[in-house]
Amino acid sequence: MASRTAVTENRRKAHHRAAGAKRKAANRNKGTTHKFAIHETPAPKATKSK
Repeated sequence: MASRTAVTENRRKAHHRAAGAKRKAANRNKGTTHKFAIHETPAPKATKSK
């Protein structure tokens, strides 16, 4: 059986390793740069002139 100190230290290590994991994964998948206004709406359709 592991000592209480070893258990505590391992818990702390695991907590530090996992800290921010959801936020970091979201940043990797989605990125952190906001959408610029120029990219939010599609370009207007070209119309045929007479």
